[in-house]
Parts: sequence; structure tokens; C-alpha cells
Amino acid sequence: MMASSVLLVLLQLCSLQLMVYARPTCQLQENVVKNTHHLLRDLGGPFPVHCLQYNVNISFPDSEIPTATASHPQCRRALLVVYESLQGMQLMFEDNELPVGEGGVTWDDTILNTFRNLQNRLLEEGSCLSSVDGPGVLSSYFSNVTAVVQQQDSAACGWMALRRDVLRVLKTTLQKHHSCFTRTY
Repeated sequence: MMASSVLLVLLQLCSLQLMVYARPTCQLQENVVKNTHHLLRDLGGPFPVHCLQYNVNISFPDSEIPTATASHPQCRRALLVVYESLQGMQLMFEDNELPVGEGGVTWDDTILNTFRNLQNRLLEEGSCLSSVDGPGVLSSYFSNVTAVVQQQDSAACGWMALRRDVLRVLKTTLQKHHSCFTRTY
């Protein structure tokens, strides 16, 4: 009787372990992330020299992007940084006016709309990456960007810094963590 009870417990543990490992992983489609990157790149020109003074206030935490590529936790972390970058940018669009005209950003509206559609698609696909245990890893970064964007004389520079940094996140993760993305053929 004792051996059969132990065997039953072991079988239950094995089946629980299989359920954990058989759970679908949360990934983003590589081609959609690439297209989003290209649209963001083509949205406007290079980072303006007169905005360099705001780099002190806006510093993206590059340490949040893992350096190695192979393991599942590193993939999840890299994808989480992509997700939180796009989510934070979406919140910036929702909560702040994009400065246009003289002294504002000169972003192409068609490209911006297409970018935002792909951004929304990635946020829907990556919602399983969302951090439910408090503020995200990039919350202090986005607080700093918001502070710069909300100042009338520096708003355009804040938006340009945000674009530059999200562009760098997308490019870095596509290069260093390409195996973490889902490929469609």
C-alpha cells in the first residue's frame, strides 16, 4: 500500500511539472517588431544636437536589457523590456500632447499612425508579459521622460529622446535576442 501511495504522489508531481513546462510561452512576432522598429526609425531625423542637454535627465537603463541570449529567463526579460518600452510610449501618447509646428517634432503623421497600430498589436500580443507585481522595470525612466515632455520648452526634446531610446531597445533586442521572437514564414 505504501509503495502505491508514493507512486501516486510521484505521478502527480510529474504531471504538474509537465503542465508547467507545456504552458505556452509568451513571445512577440519578430517581423512585427522589425516593422515597428523601421517605422520608428523612419518617423523623423536624428536626435537634435540642441536636445543633448536633456540626456542628463533622461537616461535609459541599458542594464535592463540582458546581455546573453540563450536562456528562457533572459528571453522573457528582453521581451519584457520591449513590451514595457512600447507600453510606456503608448501611455506618453495618451497622457501628453505631441508638440508640432515650430519648436515641435516634425514626425510624418502617416508613419506615426502605422507605427501606433503596430505598437498596439504588439501590446496586445505581449500582454502576457505584463508585470503584475508592481511598477515595471522602466517606471523611473518614464517618470523622467514625462517630466521633460511636460515642460513646454523641452517637450520636443523629451519626445525625441523617447523615440531614440525605444528605437535602441527594439534594435538591440532584435540583434542580441533574435531567438526570443516568434518567426512566421
